[in-house]
Amino acid sequence: MKTLLGLLALTGILVVILGSPIAGPQPKMGRYYGSPAPILPMTFAHADHGGINCANCHHNFVDDSGSGPCMSCHVTSEQLWPSLERQFHHLCRGCHVEKAALGEQGGPTRQCIACHLGDERA
Repeated sequence: MKTLLGLLALTGILVVILGSPIAGPQPKMGRYYGSPAPILPMTFAHADHGGINCANCHHNFVDDSGSGPCMSCHVTSEQLWPSLERQFHHLCRGCHVEKAALGEQGGPTRQCIACHLGDERA
């Protein structure tokens, strides 16, 4: 019995020190260009945008300019960073506002926190 308790205690200590073998590594958060601040996660409802051509946003599959999430290039590049906020806000919010002005169903014009999630790692 003492041996079993000793092995369990040792296993617990090793898991605390070395981490769980089944948890896997935590993803690295990218950084905004020139900033120590991490890129916070954002949400996007792909299912709600089924009527829009994917290439309108996912240009990287058309011009073969990269892969992965938008943020992997758009906020880490010195060339792309200055226009990022304007481009994304026009693309997302601009489309919703235009459709609403035409009286069409265009989805919500959300408050910032509906897309920009807080840093939940604290």
